[in-house]
Amino acid sequence: MGNRLVLWIGAVVGFCVSLAVLALLWFGVAGVLNVGRADLMYIFWPSSLMLTVGWRSTAPGIATTFMSVALNCLLYMAVAYGLYRIVLVVNLTNRCARKAVPRQ
Repeated sequence: MGNRLVLWIGAVVGFCVSLAVLALLWFGVAGVLNVGRADLMYIFWPSSLMLTVGWRSTAPGIATTFMSVALNCLLYMAVAYGLYRIVLVVNLTNRCARKAVPRQ
């Protein structure tokens, strides 16, 4: 798996999360994202704090929504790439450690 694929996967996941939250907001059932005192909307989509009351009806609101979705995609891309690099480093470290142990 290459860097581009990891970044694309992160962007698609971020976009899908944003679309799911916007769909719940559209239908007025975003309250299902509350678990205890935690609101999962702000955990899975931190840039949703940017959304205004007119997020779907006014030009500035729609523009802000697009920017918020783009920021969420970038955030998920960064997380995916970071996890990918960590897995590569751990895998390389394990491979080097196995080579260093002499076989008997």
